[in-house]
Parts: sequence; structure tokens; C-alpha cells
Amino acid sequence: MIKRFAALILLSLTTMPIANAETIRVAHNRLLPPFAEVKDGKTVGLVIDIFRTAAERAGYQVEFFPVPIEQMEATLKDGRAVATIPTAVTPERRQTMDFTDTLLMTGGAIYVRADEPTPDGVEMLAGKVVVTPRTGPLAAYLQKTVPAAKLEVTEDYDTSLERLVSGKADAAALNFQAGAMIANKMYPGKVHVPNKMFLILPFSAAVLKGQNAEFLTRFNKGLAEIRADGTFERIEKSWIGQ
Repeated sequence: MIKRFAALILLSLTTMPIANAETIRVAHNRLLPPFAEVKDGKTVGLVIDIFRTAAERAGYQVEFFPVPIEQMEATLKDGRAVATIPTAVTPERRQTMDFTDTLLMTGGAIYVRADEPTPDGVEMLAGKVVVTPRTGPLAAYLQKTVPAAKLEVTEDYDTSLERLVSGKADAAALNFQAGAMIANKMYPGKVHVPNKMFLILPFSAAVLKGQNAEFLTRFNKGLAEIRADGTFERIEKSWIGQ
């Protein structure tokens, strides 16, 4: 507890506003915990903290505002935002957007009960009952990649983990960071938290293609700094708890 408190104090010092910093407006997915969401009227999240800290190192003060995921690109086109976060980098999006360096690697991971080893790959799920939330890309990916798995789509992470811990499912396919955070909170010591992903998706900040080159250069420098001095790792641990 003392170590965690000290880490949070240090993190708060590294994210203090910079005097005379240039203000930029950034749109974020309004409901994507633990990466970005609104709680008690405030924008919070793992990616939010990473972006804010890197931006402040680069001399920017960030004004965040939430939007539905389907409206994020529109905020760039109509000028409401300089950037959007978190945005998964895809070949299709590269046609209309430029991206910062990777803010966070995320993706899908396999969760099992604490007394069982993590499967070496998704092919090991064939014939197994696998639960996964209906939101996100994992259900479609598993249906295509491991059709022999007995896939059961649930309403949310809580339901998926409850079915896993109670023995109603052999494995749960969850987002790597979100799964770890929720499992550690709801079922400490009962779930084997994996250390690798079977599907990797880079999260970055996106800007309109061919614009904001100065922002990309400055921001990437700030991001490199917080990775180099350990600030990035402290932010990640403060959210995931590992």
C-alpha cells in the first residue's frame, strides 16, 4: 500500500500542468475502460494518463472531451479535435489518418482459473467452452480462427469471469489490460492472469493525414521521454496493479 501510494504521488508530480503550455483539444472514446471513459464528470483512463503525461512533456496542455466511437474521426474533420485517442492502427485508417508512436499495445488474452496453465495458443481452445464479451473484436476473431471452440458470447466482463471462476467455462478471452484489472479486483488469486496476447492491436493517437506534423514530432519526443525514465511503467502499474 505504501509503495502504491508513493508511486501515485510521483505520478501526480509528473503530470502537473506546465505554465504557458499550448492547449490542444483531444477527443476520446467515451466508454472504453480501463483505457478511456468519463467518471464523475472527469475523463480518466490508462491511455488518458499516458497521453496527458507525454503531451505535457512536449509542452502541451490537454483538454479532453468524450464522444461515441463512431464520431471520433468526425471530430478531426470538423476541427473540434487535434487528435483522437485511443485509436487502433489499421491499414484502412492509415489512408485517412496519421498516427503517433504507439501509446499502448493491447489486444486479446486467454484467462483460465488460477490452478491451470495459460494455453500456448488459441488453437488449444478447440473443443473448450470459451466465454468472451460481445463488445470488441475477440468474438469475431475466435469464430474465424478457432471454429472448433465452443464460443459463448456474454454481456460483459463480469459475466465472463463469473462463468470462468464457477467452472461453467474452460477459458475466457478478454482484453489484456481490462481483463487483468477486473480479474484482480473481482477474483483475486482465483484467475491466472496471462503475460501474453494472442491478438495484438496497437493503440495510438490519430490526426488527419498530412496535417499536424509538428504535433506528431513533439508528442513522440515526449512519449519517448516518459518511456525512458520509467514514468510510462509507473502509469501502467497504477492501473493494472501488476
